[in-house]
Amino acid sequence: MTMMEPSSRLIRLLNGDETAMELDEAAMEIAALDHGDLARHAVFRQLDLWAARVRAVAGSRARGAALLHALNHVLFEEERLEGDREDYYAPANSCIDLVMARRKGLPITLSVICIEVGRRAGLPLSGVSLPAHFVCRFDDEDGVRVMLDPFERGSLLTEEDCLQRISEMTGAQAPPAAELFAPAPKSRIIARMLNNMHGAYWRRGDIGKAAEVIQWLRLVSHG
Repeated sequence: MTMMEPSSRLIRLLNGDETAMELDEAAMEIAALDHGDLARHAVFRQLDLWAARVRAVAGSRARGAALLHALNHVLFEEERLEGDREDYYAPANSCIDLVMARRKGLPITLSVICIEVGRRAGLPLSGVSLPAHFVCRFDDEDGVRVMLDPFERGSLLTEEDCLQRISEMTGAQAPPAAELFAPAPKSRIIARMLNNMHGAYWRRGDIGKAAEVIQWLRLVSHG
């Protein structure tokens, strides 16, 4: 069976070209690795519709915190996105289309959805790659920073809250805050999603699929 290969744009992204493609496009390539060619435009259209609802809830002139609260309302109160606690390591939790359909997923996949809905709605969110977790970061015009935890249905956290959770989850001391809460580049987000998918296949004993993901990671590391 011929291995599906990443697009040249995805290889460029994973090798540091942050302009190569958007996160939603890259995430859909990862989903296609799991279950074949997809109705990508339907997924992008759904993200568009959620963003339009965020704008409608917030009001046409809304910015910053008002948009953040509107995004929380639409995605976590109305659409009820949340973390998958029952089958955390399921490969489906790394596939953006399946997460959107099931309304459950991993922290990083849920975060990509938030980032992409925010981008469409005019709300800039960054991904933050924490030890054993992943959240979104919002910085307002006055320099106030808050973390949004999509796995916990949009719970808003301070940096101190995050440090406490990291300590509870890992038992280890976190890196310095400036490094820990730095926005993750798209390349790092997508590489982490691929590593998550590899781990999901490995835990299920699907060695063939796990090896295919490794080949993707090797391609990009030498691209």
